[in-house]
Amino acid sequence: MVDWHQYLESICTTYAKWWRVYTITDVVGQKREKREETPLLFDVGLTVQTVEREREEKVEPLTVLEGLRKYAADHLLLVGRPGSGKSTALVRLVLEEAEAALTPLPPSPKGEGGEKLSNSRACLSFSPKMGKEGEINSDSLTLAPLSCGRGAGGEGKIPVLVELRYYRTSVLDLIQDFLQRHDPTLTVDAVTLKTWLRQGQLLLLVDGVNELPSEEARRELQKFRQNYQKTTPMIFTTRDLGVGGDLGIAKKLEMQPLSEAQMQQFVRAYLPEQGEQMLGQLGSRLQKFGQTPLLLMMLCSVFADNRNRVPSNLGSVFRKFTQIYTNKLKQDIPISRESRRWWQRLLEQLAWVMTCGEAKT
Repeated sequence: MVDWHQYLESICTTYAKWWRVYTITDVVGQKREKREETPLLFDVGLTVQTVEREREEKVEPLTVLEGLRKYAADHLLLVGRPGSGKSTALVRLVLEEAEAALTPLPPSPKGEGGEKLSNSRACLSFSPKMGKEGEINSDSLTLAPLSCGRGAGGEGKIPVLVELRYYRTSVLDLIQDFLQRHDPTLTVDAVTLKTWLRQGQLLLLVDGVNELPSEEARRELQKFRQNYQKTTPMIFTTRDLGVGGDLGIAKKLEMQPLSEAQMQQFVRAYLPEQGEQMLGQLGSRLQKFGQTPLLLMMLCSVFADNRNRVPSNLGSVFRKFTQIYTNKLKQDIPISRESRRWWQRLLEQLAWVMTCGEAKT
């Protein structure tokens, strides 16, 4: 039996920092049902929703993690703009699933006839989702972590983050690299991986379909998905369905823009002492400047570094952030002075082009 403890501990240590300041949005999924549409219910944080393309399809509002957990088993494609929180949502999910896998199961309760329930049933019974101020939500049983109680012999999944921007040879190699990066002592090869995938032991979080380097790589990924579609839950992310396609995945969720209340919450969390001052200066420009978590993070960084002043336009925000990025965030990276000079100019040019296009980039 594989000992996953060191691997899971490494994930928890590595990715905990991602969750310091993170506002979960909602997603919108697509559900083909000829029923009355329900109103969108946006929670505080990032959201997704199903994409309504036909009249018989029902728009289904969900928080990001709810949507990911609900549809992972049948495979899911999460679509969103750059900086909308797709990759961060996967990081959050891999962290939560690793933490859940390290949590021992409680003693198995007894059934009606006095018999003990199985570990998997106990996992569902004792994994409530906590709401605001510790309240337990009534729908928690269906949204329990997929890896619940793995560390105590549960029937959950081991989470694996697969970052396609590092694709060189195959998806299997990316999975193996991630596993052994977090536990170098883990004995794993292609044969072992295929066995785990056929047995349904892993949960694959596949980030950046649009970042695949070639059409050949896209075909390899699509074949890989088809080979393990019936046994291994997978979640994929992409920016644009026109780049890399949808891999034949039927279920798609779309990241939703931050609401004004979510933007304000993000700013106050990122800048506890200066947040109100920044919000006051922004006024009605908040919706324009803070459409995604990434833009908000950049704006908060610039505000704190600019003597608590908001730049006059979005182009100035990008320009000042490139200076912060070059001179402070990456100042210790050993690169030549000439390279660093071109680096800043290229970033400034990219920021300028992004603000000039008709379509939102």
